Amino acid sequence: MQYSSIILAAAMAAMTGCASVGGNSAMGTKPTYLDAFTDAVPNAAALSHRIYTPALDDGYVPQGLTNAGGYLYVSSYKPTPDLKANTGPCRVFRIEMASGKAAGGFDIPPGTCTHSGGLAHVGNGKLFLADTRQVFLIDIDKALASGTSAGASKAVKITGELRGSYATFDGKDAWIGTWTKEQAKARMFRLDARLFDDYDGQTVKENRAVESISVPLEAQGAAFDKAGNLWVSASTGQWGKLYRLDRQGNVKAEYVMVAGLEDLTVDESGRLWGLSESGTRKYLEWETRFPFIFQIDTGKLK
Repeated sequence: MQYSSIILAAAMAAMTGCASVGGNSAMGTKPTYLDAFTDAVPNAAALSHRIYTPALDDGYVPQGLTNAGGYLYVSSYKPTPDLKANTGPCRVFRIEMASGKAAGGFDIPPGTCTHSGGLAHVGNGKLFLADTRQVFLIDIDKALASGTSAGASKAVKITGELRGSYATFDGKDAWIGTWTKEQAKARMFRLDARLFDDYDGQTVKENRAVESISVPLEAQGAAFDKAGNLWVSASTGQWGKLYRLDRQGNVKAEYVMVAGLEDLTVDESGRLWGLSESGTRKYLEWETRFPFIFQIDTGKLK
């Protein structure tokens, strides 16, 4: 590229406030309504292998993230009746991790799921989906084959201090956590593996949890890594944070991250992944537009 062209390109990027570099290198289906993306996000050097979050043109807002067998799974809701709503029909999308290509998905029956805040693969071909006041255990193959989780899942309603803002799996049990601005309520709860066998179709509260730990405020996602660390994301439309906690919930490290950071997952190779809801149709007024799933190289975090 000639020197004059470099100067022109730099000037154009400065005028728009966004660079399209991240968008050009991303995999998957680019949203038609965005011409440029915010590339200068905090810790950008640690964020790689970017994939567009699915169904952005359709208005879906990504929330939960997990992985299994070379695939990423994203749970999203579609704001209804319009983009001002924070609830709506839920859908789980499957994506090839290596290529970013869509690989099917399924709906959650209308009226049973409104936000789909958390998602975790719990082994044996099952997904654990956390909605605000209900959790689901879903047979992946059955749901993908029919396009719906109806007839392929068990469900337990949650009440009291239990809230399904996000979800994760520690290798033995599923956990759910609460998004809140009140420190006393900022907790994660461990639910043992017999939950759906004992309480399918029933309602449980916090005394059914076998353990709880304190977590940072405004938490949006969590994932246990192979070393036993608990990674927790937190965000608003203005900022994002990534925390490393020990097994007891004590914060050991904190990093500034992209705004709108949602759920996290650790893949079979031990790599941490995250996603942001910034850049979705619902949040186009935010300064940050980073509508990607991405790997997080924890060794490059500053």
